[in-house]
Formats: sequence, C-alpha cells, structure tokens
Amino acid sequence: MRSSWSQGSVAEYPGNEPCYRGDASKMATQTVGTADRYVGETKRQLRDGFGVYKYPNSFFTYEGEWVKGKKHGHGKLLMNDGTYYEGEFFHGEIDGHGFRKFANGNTYSGQFSKGEMNGHGVMTCPDGSRYEGEFDHNQREGHGVLTDTDGAVYEGSFHKNKRHGPGSQTYSGGERYEGDFVRDIRQGHGELRYPDGTIYEGQWRNDMFNGEGTMIHASGMVYEGMWINGKPEVEATKVVVIGEQSIEVTQGTAFSIQVELRDDEDKVIAENGREIQVSAAVRYFAPTQGTSLFDLVEDMEETPFSTPFGYEVVSYPLTDMDQLPPDYDVKPSPRPSYLIAEQTIHEAGSDAASDVGRDESADPDANPTLDADNASTEETPLPPPPNTCRSEAGGLFFKDLFLPGAPPMYRPFILMDEMDKEKGGKGGKKSRNPSAIKPAESATSTVNLEVKLETKLSTLGKHNEGKFARPGDYVIMIHDVTTPLFLGRSLQPAFITVKVTPPKHKGGGAAPGKKKSSHKHN
Repeated sequence: MRSSWSQGSVAEYPGNEPCYRGDASKMATQTVGTADRYVGETKRQLRDGFGVYKYPNSFFTYEGEWVKGKKHGHGKLLMNDGTYYEGEFFHGEIDGHGFRKFANGNTYSGQFSKGEMNGHGVMTCPDGSRYEGEFDHNQREGHGVLTDTDGAVYEGSFHKNKRHGPGSQTYSGGERYEGDFVRDIRQGHGELRYPDGTIYEGQWRNDMFNGEGTMIHASGMVYEGMWINGKPEVEATKVVVIGEQSIEVTQGTAFSIQVELRDDEDKVIAENGREIQVSAAVRYFAPTQGTSLFDLVEDMEETPFSTPFGYEVVSYPLTDMDQLPPDYDVKPSPRPSYLIAEQTIHEAGSDAASDVGRDESADPDANPTLDADNASTEETPLPPPPNTCRSEAGGLFFKDLFLPGAPPMYRPFILMDEMDKEKGGKGGKKSRNPSAIKPAESATSTVNLEVKLETKLSTLGKHNEGKFARPGDYVIMIHDVTTPLFLGRSLQPAFITVKVTPPKHKGGGAAPGKKKSSHKHN
C-alpha cells in the first residue's frame, strides 16, 4: 500500500532541482546595479534585507529575506505553474522548516535540507491519504504513520518510500497485522487478527501465510503446522465413518459411531476443533401424482434431499442417551467400541412392526411400536438432538446414539402406510388403481374429502407414537457444521445406513404374545 505521491520525489517535479541548487548560488553573485529584476533592500550593493527577485528564466520568483546577496531567513519561492515553497532559507538553500506545494496537489510541511525533504514532516495528498514521519532525500525513510484513502493505517518502519521492517497495519476491513514487512509486503514473522476473532501467527512470504504457523479460527478450530501460499500444507476434505457403512441394531438399542477427518488421499488430518453434527433421516416415498393423497398432502411435506444411496430422504429424529429423560431407563453400553456399541434398553415382547423401508416380510397390520405401552395415544415428547462434537487430532466419537419413536402425525410414515393401502400391501386387500381415485368417488365435495383425509391422518398418527423407532432402514448423516467456515469451505459429509430390527425373545424366536394390532391402518 502506498500513497499516490510515493512514486516521485521533489527533484522529479519540473523546475524543482534548479530552484534548490544552482540558480540560487548564481543569483547570489548578481549585484543590484546589474539586476533590474530585483526590488528591495540592499547593503554594499548586495541584496540584503527584504526584497523580491525574478530569475532570468522567468519561471522563479523569490520574495523574502536576503543576507549578503543570498536568500537567507524566511522567504517564499514561487513557480509559474502555481507551486511554491515557503519557509526557511540558509545561505541560498532551502534549509530548515518549511511548506511545499507541488504541481500534483501534494503538500509537505516539515524539515528540509539542501532543498530536499529531510527530517520529520507531513505529506498530504488530494485523495486524502497522509504520511507523517521521517524523510530522507525526498523519500519516506525511518519511522512513520501512513493513512490511506480507505482509512487503512500503517505505523512502522519505511525504507525508500516502502513499508520495510517491523510495523503494524490496520486495514479498512478491520483486520490488523503486526510483524515484519519487506519492500511493502508482509514477509517474515507476523500476527494477523481478523474482526471475527480469528488469529494467525507465524511465518509470512509474499504477503501470504508461508512456513510454520498457527491459526485459531473464530469457529473454535485450531490448525498448527506448515502453510504454503496461504493454505495449510495438508487439508481435510471429507468426513469418514470408521468401519461398516451399513449396520444393524435391535429396536430400542443405542449405537455409537467413530469418525475421522481425511484428505483426498484418505490420510487422517490432525485438525482440532472442527464442529461435526450427526443427524438421521428416513427414505422418502413420494405419492403418485394425480392421487388425492398427492394433491392434499403435497404442500405439507418437507423438501426431501438426496443421498449417495440413490434415493431421497427426509429428516428423522435422533438423540443420544445423555439427552433421554429418566423414564426411558436407558443404561450405557457395557463394551465401548471404536465402531458400534449396542446396548439393549428394552427386551419386552413386541408386536411385529411395519418396516420403514416397506419390507415385504413385515405384517402390514402389526402395531408399529415395540409394545402396548408404546402404542399409547398419549404424546411422548421427543428428546433433543445430540450435541455437536469437536474433532481432536482429526477424530471424534459419537457415543450411544438412539433413534426414538417418530413424532405424532409424522408425514413420511403416514404417506407410506396410505400408499401401501392404496397399492395393496402383502396380506391386505388390494385397492383400486390410485390414479383412478377421484374426489367425487370418495366424498360429495372437496371439503368432505379434506375432512375425511385429515381424520384418517390423525388416526394413523397415533400409531407412530412411542419411545422407539419402527423397524426399518434409516440413514445417518455426519456433517461438518463449523461456523464460520474454515478457510471458506466445509468437508464432504458421510452417510451410513442403520437397519433397525424387531427384538427377539431371549430364548430365541419371536416374542411371546405376538398378535395383530387392534389398530389397523385405515
């Protein structure tokens, strides 16, 4: 960063050098008798006292004090282009404190020596930039403060008009750098602080992070190591689940997942503090377009999202044992594992449940909950989701995750049940072609159809209440939710499938007392 005047010097402006040097000494030899261009006081035929002198080339005019034929004391040297110097002269030279206005509009107030800016001074420019500090031979040299047009401020060492050596730079965006500069760029050791709290301290080269350095990110993430051209030498690009990508758990059990942060070459990257979130979803089956179910429920459905398994899903509740209320009576897993740690939290008998993935072997009329208590029409509050985890040395562990029962009126399950009924589930009465169902056939009016469907949805919703998830296939997603993004990007998420199976009796086989549910799907 430099002000507009930094490219030039006093001697580079037309007419400056002659007025500072040669002409002054020549003028000193002129006598009053031969110089009709001088009007003023004299002594012994030499200009002495106050007077005005026009130089032979007519470009310069001096008015001020003279001593023995030389400009000496306070005076003003004017140029025909409108620029001028006013200040102290010593034996014909501009020397001491003075004020200089340049042709480009720059002004300088400060010390001069032999016609050049030397010593402490203040340079201002028409664009609003300002430098206050030391000068040497018309250039910024030594310690100074440079304020740019956008409000950025540098305070530190200068060499040949450029920031060079130790200094601090505050930028217009609020960032602050304190460290070494080389020829106007950050190079060496330095610390950069961002307005959001992010801090980088370490080596710099060519104005970028280069070499050993540590970044403490505003998100809480910390990276310590080598940097190359502003980026970490090694960067994580994806979240990876350790172990099987498809697991099976018994209904009413907890499971755990270990995660690592890896790069494109599948190497673990030892990042600390990256925030990772785990969530669940269930497969989405869209109703056939043109059916009454599609027309009346479409606007109620949340937007599904894609997975790498080739189908879309919608969100499903997920929690962990630490979030469960006391009435769940859940015990922690007795055998921690790097991959899956299951702990049965309910081994009572169960009616077979409809598979979330619509397994053909499931009984469509079975109660979708674990037991009669779970089929209660009283609403069971959903536990809160698991807390996010922070990575340590590139790894993290989600312990004792748990899939609770779906909330009342959970739309995806209701749609599945209705679609099964319309298409004719296994063992059930086959319905007519859904596309052939018309409002006039099911109700006397659209209003009556809506009321009938809402009543049906309300009744079906009660079947989804309970503490435990239906048996079936679920998707677990592990996302990078580091905020703000670390270096502007997030990691590729990981997906695994979890198949929830009905519990078996301890002696083997189905649980005793199995019977069809009295709550048939309507």
